[in-house]
Amino acid sequence: MKKYILIASSLLCLAFTNSCSESDLDLEAQSSDNIEVPLTEEKMQMLLKGAYFNMSSTSGYGTELLLFGDLLGDKLFMSSTNALYLFTANKTYGPNQSDFGFYRLMYDVIMSCNMVINDTNVQTNANVERIKAEAKLMRGYAYFILVNYYSPSPTSGINQEYGVPIVLGNYDSLIQPPRSTVAQVYEQIISDLKAGEQGTEAIPSTKVLLGKAAAKLLLSKVYLTRRAPGDAELALQYTSDLINNAASYKLAPVDQAGYVSYFSGDNDALSENQDETIWELDQNENSNIVTGIGSNIALPAYYSRLDSKRNLIFMQSFYASFNTTDVRRSLFAVNNAAGNQGYWTTKYPNKTRPDANSPQAEYMRNLKILRFADAELSHIEALYHTGQQTLALTELNAFSAKRKGKVYTSTGAALLTDILTERSKEFYGEGQRFLDLKRYNLPITKASNCTTNCDVPANDKLFVLPVSQSAVNANPNLKQYPGYN
Repeated sequence: MKKYILIASSLLCLAFTNSCSESDLDLEAQSSDNIEVPLTEEKMQMLLKGAYFNMSSTSGYGTELLLFGDLLGDKLFMSSTNALYLFTANKTYGPNQSDFGFYRLMYDVIMSCNMVINDTNVQTNANVERIKAEAKLMRGYAYFILVNYYSPSPTSGINQEYGVPIVLGNYDSLIQPPRSTVAQVYEQIISDLKAGEQGTEAIPSTKVLLGKAAAKLLLSKVYLTRRAPGDAELALQYTSDLINNAASYKLAPVDQAGYVSYFSGDNDALSENQDETIWELDQNENSNIVTGIGSNIALPAYYSRLDSKRNLIFMQSFYASFNTTDVRRSLFAVNNAAGNQGYWTTKYPNKTRPDANSPQAEYMRNLKILRFADAELSHIEALYHTGQQTLALTELNAFSAKRKGKVYTSTGAALLTDILTERSKEFYGEGQRFLDLKRYNLPITKASNCTTNCDVPANDKLFVLPVSQSAVNANPNLKQYPGYN
């Protein structure tokens, strides 16, 4: 009978007797475990938790994926005081040097999900069906991350044979899969997300778990990235459902009065598990040990001006683009260091408290990954692409008005530019700007605070990350993206 070894480092599981909060993922005992086919229901759940913890680790959304999505864009620069991630900031990455560690990590996520999805021996019940659906959702999400970064945009018309390898079987150290085409990867992503949407919960017990709303939002983002014939209509369908039936998913937009406390206040009770959030990462003293979040590597450590490792600063021109009344503008703090003019963001406070009566602790706030605002702005984008520009402009101004932002009057291609501008204002620091530029084949232009690769033309090789040379050496069928050879 075939056996699979679950290594503790892959599952990222630890034993704790007490849970810090109701939102924690249950952490299992740290050990190597021989898992024979068939699995048990308990071990299927453990594999799924391992996928969650991998996704939440420092090389994943726990720190670096969110960081890279802005640092690779055009609004953020690196402080010279704490110069970290310089390969990324200067776009001097290559097969032998880079800051990226999430390529292998996402395949670890996929490996855990495959074992759950492929098992046919555990007796089916509602919980098993939910576990398998969640695993498919997570696998589709992992492939979407990989193809977004390691392949060209599907609308670029170039190098479409350079998707990422699709691996759907259980772990096998001997396989050497080639790249699939970009189109094939997107078909797999859509298949997984649709299956996940069908079987996951409409309202998960906590926002740290993926559910139907996450699947629908991700599908809309996939369709707005691929933009094949009919995709915009499908994106509109999914976002309309999320907006029109928000209460059915326990969703609601954060209002003007609650916006600052949702991000910058120190009270976690007003920030975590909120109706604005579709999915967030569990951060607490137990899970942080598992995922590696801490003083040496944490998103608040790099963004907060109050942290000794602070080094991520937004450009003055970006700050100046906000109306003085815009609530999002209040989440900036001026950087007074000579020669490094710009603005810190307070979106990621380094010290927070579970509630108003508790002491503060560092790096314990859950990180918001998917939000209701993305459904709203994706809906506006889908309206634009389905020829409903007048309605798209009306909804864009309604969204901006909720933040007391600017009034837009554009039409045609300028309207799409304004939609992307509003996205940049809403999601700064949330890892989306680079991907927005890439999916519309737009250049990266840094007019200040930049010395290397300040003007990257659309479809330049730098929009596609190189696979590490060690990965290429281990798999002769894995071709390096053109230009990095």
